[in-house]
Amino acid sequence: MAFFNVSNQLLQIDTGKASTYLYNPSLGFAPWAGLGENQVLGQRYVDVVNATATNPSGAPKVLMLVEYLSTSAITTANLTTAAAPAPVYWTDETYTTVSGISTEGLGLNFVAGYMLVNTVTGVGIGGSALTAAALLGSYILIQVAGYLKGAYAPTSGTQGVGNWIEGYAGTLSSQSVIAGTAPGYRTLGVQATAVASGLCDVLVNCDII
Repeated sequence: MAFFNVSNQLLQIDTGKASTYLYNPSLGFAPWAGLGENQVLGQRYVDVVNATATNPSGAPKVLMLVEYLSTSAITTANLTTAAAPAPVYWTDETYTTVSGISTEGLGLNFVAGYMLVNTVTGVGIGGSALTAAALLGSYILIQVAGYLKGAYAPTSGTQGVGNWIEGYAGTLSSQSVIAGTAPGYRTLGVQATAVASGLCDVLVNCDII
């Protein structure tokens, strides 16, 4: 099964594998032919998740092709700590370049979404280890809307189903804001499930359009 970008049928992505896609033009590292090589940063792609026998259509999610900042101070140790889809920030006003380090971004109000590639999924069909060297300057997919399973949970604030998740100073970090309380910054989304082993599902709502 596959899904396609809603406006460009040249790119085909295998359902369930998007979290491993990474294309690094400087390293010639392209586990999936077509990602980044002939696509435009900022393009969005539609997928589904949580399909069941009673709800075969599942829940929608929206992904966006971006570039991870090539000069970022991210380390492989940072990526290992998160080990799941984690928050990233817009780094310039093209809104196509991201970093997982909040101080490299435009500010805590400029959350971009959740970076899907991580050290657990690995990179490519064979699941090669994700390292900082491979990530820097790479084209990756982030989730900007819809349902996200198993995201890196907020590291500050009061965790709870229904609570807001917003930007937080640090690396690949976010914080919780109790539902009914106004968030201090633009939100990544809403916590959808209880935290287990440092992860939770998120209803993502931070697309810029």
